[in-house]
Amino acid sequence: MGNIRARMPGFAARLRDLLRMLLPHPQGFPPHRAPANPDADLPFLQAYFANIVELSEDAIISVDVHQRIRMFNKGAEAIFGYQAAEMLGRPLDALIPPRFGASHRTHVTQFAASADAKRSMNERGTIAGVRKDGTEFPAEATISKFTVKGETLMSVRLRDITQRQQAEAGLQRLAALVESSEDAIIGLGLDGTIATWNAGAERLYGYAVPEAVGRPVALLVQPDGHEELSRLFEGVLRGDHVVNCETVGRTKAGAGVDVSVSISPIKDSGGAIIGMSAIGRDITQRKSLEAQVKQSQKMEAIGTLAGGIAHDFNNLLGIIAGDAELAAIRIPNASPAQDHLRDLLAAAQRATDLVRQILTFSRRTQSERRPVALQTVVDEVKHLLRASLPSTIDFRQFTDAAPAVVLADPTQIHQVLLNLCTNSEHAMRPRGGVLDLQLRTVDLDADFAESHPPLRPGPHVKLTIRDTGHGMSHDVQARIFEPFFTTKPPGEGTGLGLAVAHGIVTGHGGAITVESAPGRGTRFDLYFPGCKEIAAAPPPLQAPLHGQGEHLLLVDDEAALVRLWTVALTDLGYRVTAYTNSRAALEAFRDTPDAFDLVITDQTMPQLTGEALAQEILRLRPRLPIILCTGHVPVAPGTRPRPLGVRATLLKPISRLDLSLAIQRLLAERAAPWSHR
Repeated sequence: MGNIRARMPGFAARLRDLLRMLLPHPQGFPPHRAPANPDADLPFLQAYFANIVELSEDAIISVDVHQRIRMFNKGAEAIFGYQAAEMLGRPLDALIPPRFGASHRTHVTQFAASADAKRSMNERGTIAGVRKDGTEFPAEATISKFTVKGETLMSVRLRDITQRQQAEAGLQRLAALVESSEDAIIGLGLDGTIATWNAGAERLYGYAVPEAVGRPVALLVQPDGHEELSRLFEGVLRGDHVVNCETVGRTKAGAGVDVSVSISPIKDSGGAIIGMSAIGRDITQRKSLEAQVKQSQKMEAIGTLAGGIAHDFNNLLGIIAGDAELAAIRIPNASPAQDHLRDLLAAAQRATDLVRQILTFSRRTQSERRPVALQTVVDEVKHLLRASLPSTIDFRQFTDAAPAVVLADPTQIHQVLLNLCTNSEHAMRPRGGVLDLQLRTVDLDADFAESHPPLRPGPHVKLTIRDTGHGMSHDVQARIFEPFFTTKPPGEGTGLGLAVAHGIVTGHGGAITVESAPGRGTRFDLYFPGCKEIAAAPPPLQAPLHGQGEHLLLVDDEAALVRLWTVALTDLGYRVTAYTNSRAALEAFRDTPDAFDLVITDQTMPQLTGEALAQEILRLRPRLPIILCTGHVPVAPGTRPRPLGVRATLLKPISRLDLSLAIQRLLAERAAPWSHR
């Protein structure tokens, strides 16, 4: 290289200009070595320049117009794997993959003939080099030229960009992952300004990239959460990490959205925090499922409570209602006591309904479903409410022409309507208003059904109860179906009405929705799957059936109930032998097993349950009719058969009519000549 430099007149001036660009000192040269005469100090400049070239990590290669290598620095040795002595005088093609050789030679030749002093060799894309071992690598290169004594020389500066391309590819992959993520991934500056915004953030919050970048991240938080956000940022800027912080975000439309947010500091290579990254995940569906699970757990807890108290409470109700009914039979119709007895029976019936509400809520009651015309149920409820609604409330009703038939338990649907209409009436006190009932047939699409489980697409009956009362806030709406939640004053509500209504509707495969706002009234929409069958006419009213002196064995551990049913069954023409101890009853039966025509036994009794008693009795008389009385059914309908041999199961409290009908049906079956039970 020194010989080349020696033949270059004026080269010292070029070196001086070059060094002024390379050296940090304002004058270009070190203060202890600033040449006053560049031509006289050429050896120093040559050495200085050679040292810079040799120390460069880039490959610096000089070639002549024939593209033969005239200089090959240590950076080139490190990159290509050749020693300088191996490459001097060889064509530059030796460092180019063969497939690019022709185009590369053409490019260098064109540059040599052009007026350009410098040109990028990457104008047509990344170029490639080939090492001594045959491996290729991507490179970034520039070529420059100068003339010495009429000879054109060219210098190539080449840099191996393998690591850069790998890093860029990694960044591209990372960017693709960020962009394709369902989560909102947001880059933030130290002041909380949004710097990056992926597609997940756009989907979650509704802002496009230009609308979000550059704005404070506080726009994604509800106003009451700004203070908490500042506190979290302070911790992150100290190096803390926020993991899965559940909060309520704010969308572009101003709506709230449940999100889980994680925030981490972004650090540079030296460990200094230069920003923050935030990941937001939409947990609306999870929150909804959690709410459903919580509601289910509450229902299960209420069911456990109901199962524990139903037996004793139903016994008490049976005694109250039964004695009142017997007293009403024995007292003349003209007696003033009849009014008191009717009130007593009505109160007992309301208490019975309350217990059955709890049992319905816990899905412990038998539900006999049949095709029901909802119009009939609506008419019955309307008739009942007419007498109790104040004149300030206008009752309106609309029904479309299509038959609204559903497969349902009419008693439960009746109960749902009464609960909802009673709530509406309460919401319109004392100003009055309009209570509107609408019955329509609708065809639900898949999207609506999916968002309102357990609905399925297809024909449904939609029952709407709408009032113009005081309405409800969002917080109240979120809790109205919770058991024991009520906004009514003490003594005016149990908090079970809407919970039971929800349980009944969903238990029928339907759904119930609510729309309300303070001062704007409330609307409930009830959806029931449609039924193609024709609704049957209601059965005619019946009176209790009398016996013909048949001998009945009555077993119940409640003494007052035993006395009551002994009198009632005797009045109906039966002979009754009663026991309050199940083991004593079994011993009496073993003594005279053929003396009895039918057995009536309670299920829950000490020493020996009704089911166990029935099994022992049937061992002695397999065809003897047995009626099992119970305070609750421990499993859902249809999931477990009656105990083997038991012909009928009655739910307490039991009316005289229901008991007499069950007795007569079983006695008739036993007397039939074709009966083989």
